[in-house]
Amino acid sequence: MRDVSQVFWIAVPVGLSLIGIFLSLVPVGIGTGGTIAPVFTLVVAYFFAVHRPEFFPPWAVFFVGLLQDIVSGGPIGLYTVMLLAAYGLTHTQRLMLVGRGFSTLWLGFAVICAISAVVLWFGASVHYGFAVNPLPLAMQAAITALVYPPVSFVLTRVNRQLTALAPAA
Repeated sequence: MRDVSQVFWIAVPVGLSLIGIFLSLVPVGIGTGGTIAPVFTLVVAYFFAVHRPEFFPPWAVFFVGLLQDIVSGGPIGLYTVMLLAAYGLTHTQRLMLVGRGFSTLWLGFAVICAISAVVLWFGASVHYGFAVNPLPLAMQAAITALVYPPVSFVLTRVNRQLTALAPAA
């Protein structure tokens, strides 16, 4: 990747993450009167950490996390740390995940969702000075894991288009 083209390649996952941030503002009813929003940016970070980490470098993940912190109105740094932790952990397991079937990728994502919920719970508990209720974060992790298949389907199509457009190395 060269100068101008590198900006384009990085702009694609960042742009998809921005769409994910705004989709995360739309809460999903959980049938108990409450609402929980999936963390679409986690899906994007996971997908690109596995399939195209060169298109979504850690500094871009940091930017997306910080923007999500600002938009969500929560503690600044909470989603940033969670996304960077999820991205880093996924990246370290990349070789185990690349080329595996969808079920393995989905299971890996479910594990990342669970770990991310723990990171969010710990960060929020430290921020507020008491142990916050983990149930909403567990529900958010479950809903985020459930949205992985359709979002992954779209991201796979985008990745194929990027591969077709990518210049030869």
